[in-house]
Amino acid sequence: MNERIGERVSALKISWRRASLEAGFEAGFIQDIITGRTQQPDEDALASLAAVLKCNPAYLLGQSDDLAGAAGSSVSAVPTNAERRPDAVMALRIVDELLAAGHIEAAKVAVRRALKAIAVE
Repeated sequence: MNERIGERVSALKISWRRASLEAGFEAGFIQDIITGRTQQPDEDALASLAAVLKCNPAYLLGQSDDLAGAAGSSVSAVPTNAERRPDAVMALRIVDELLAAGHIEAAKVAVRRALKAIAVE
């Protein structure tokens, strides 16, 4: 699984960090899997990761060589939705980084701006 995650991240030209955050996990989630610090993720985590990596969970587990596989239709639904809302995804990343750095007031401002932008759309 580690090799397949690495292959998909490289193929999509994104970082481990970005893929982890887009899947809804902490920034080091994929790094921990690849380095062996974390065991295989549970079914829900694997599905989220597969959606971001634009493949199916069976592909990541090495059970299939087909990227789309039987789960192709459900896997493509998440990236499509995320592609429609890159502003919200980016705003959440910024807020997460600000909070991690201890910048609470800046995070509050970022949240207010993001909510305003989303409300206008």
